[in-house]
Amino acid sequence: MRWLRKLLPWIVIAASIAVILYIPDLGPEKYTDFSSMFKHERLRQANAGYSVAICKKGSVVYQESFGHDGLGQPLAKDTPMYLGPSSEILSGALLYSLALQKKISLDDDIREYLPELPLSGVRRFTVAPQPERFPSPSPIRQEEPITVRQLASHSLSLSDQGLKEFGSKISGLEAGVLDPEKYLRSRLQAGGALSRSRLVYRILGAAMENATRTSFDDLLQSRLLIPLGMHGTTSIPDSLQGVAIGSGLFFGLSFPYDSRVPNIAAPADGIVTTAADIAKFLSYITAPPRKGINSLPSSSVAGLYQPLIPGGNTGFGWRIVSNEGDRLVFQGGSVEGFSSRVVIWPERNAGIAILSAQGGIVQSNIVLPLLTSAAEKILFSGSSPRLFPLSRVMFIAGISLLVYTVSLLLQTATAFSWTKTMLDRRETGKSNAYQHFIMIRTSSGIILRAILLIAAPYLIGRLIGRQLIYHDLLTMEPGGTAFFIIVMTTGALRNISRLIWFFHLQRG
Repeated sequence: MRWLRKLLPWIVIAASIAVILYIPDLGPEKYTDFSSMFKHERLRQANAGYSVAICKKGSVVYQESFGHDGLGQPLAKDTPMYLGPSSEILSGALLYSLALQKKISLDDDIREYLPELPLSGVRRFTVAPQPERFPSPSPIRQEEPITVRQLASHSLSLSDQGLKEFGSKISGLEAGVLDPEKYLRSRLQAGGALSRSRLVYRILGAAMENATRTSFDDLLQSRLLIPLGMHGTTSIPDSLQGVAIGSGLFFGLSFPYDSRVPNIAAPADGIVTTAADIAKFLSYITAPPRKGINSLPSSSVAGLYQPLIPGGNTGFGWRIVSNEGDRLVFQGGSVEGFSSRVVIWPERNAGIAILSAQGGIVQSNIVLPLLTSAAEKILFSGSSPRLFPLSRVMFIAGISLLVYTVSLLLQTATAFSWTKTMLDRRETGKSNAYQHFIMIRTSSGIILRAILLIAAPYLIGRLIGRQLIYHDLLTMEPGGTAFFIIVMTTGALRNISRLIWFFHLQRG
């Protein structure tokens, strides 16, 4: 009977996996049109809702919205949503336009525009580290200039502690890192090329304001948004009506998650836009017309997605990946309740943007990159196979963790009988060694779980390259973080209950 109780959780998990895998996966094996692909994959990838815009050769070839926001309101192509880290592409275009008209110089020391900018915690990335070595980035000396170009190209490491004035509680991960080995190696290796700070464009936004004595939003409106007809875009969300409410993801289930991005963070995280507006921006920069806008002339548009430093992979807010002569230029990521992915193929005069009213690491780093990859296949090859159903994996993980948590709770409830059984065995046995081992293991379990609970934000922060608190972890992955806290706490309580009963029964 005791063995049956131990096997029961595993039996329940195995049965749940079998049922979920047995449920037929409805939908086509191959997609040949955007509408079918985005409609079916939204459900298969457990996404609450998103808006899609695809352009080619200066025209919008597809535009549609699917699903709903965190409050269940249907999304439309003109529904405003937070861009998150994709805000950098608009902030970068604004910086580029100011540089073209010599309102700001890329090679100026940033302290020309922000004299009080602290240098503590600023370090230089190693541009081309040797794969067999782990070089440490050299610190910036007090007399060395920190140029606008260095900041815009993400070639400096910025400390949140050294730049508290520009900090915010917004967190999330950059999108598009689908190679786990490369991602981990770049994060663990000092000076890795993928280490990017959310502070950069917050600082650049303040520098642009000081250089022109104009607010960031006024600059954005006058130089880009109004000339391009992007009337649903702003860095001041309160000025718009009908901004979508974001949602979080809990093992395949969505829940409302209201996002509030501080104004100081707007150039990096907080621009709000619509799929229709981003389609206009992408159409302009992928196939600029002969007569462009004065602040960003057609002849200069290509400079937006050229590397800012030799050998670099960053343009004005864009990341640049070359593959056999064909470039994929992208940006994306998540904030609380929202994620986005914007991709252009400059040599093929095409682009795609997906704005999702759902945040989290799974959406920004896996789901949206997979969707844009499938859309690319349909756009240029005519078809795409259906994607791996992440929603099923999430449900299986959720059920498994739920069963494990219930098992821990039951073990806590039966701590008295467990302790009594152990003491009875000691009285009938010849040695106390086994009992001592069990007590040491029980005590060690409490200590280990406490250490893991305290250290988790620090360890994950070291991995992704920024300081974190539990609020950030719950934002990035609410399901996994919540269950981690519950499992660690419940496991510690089970062990504490067993120790309390042990000492109580020992004393009689």
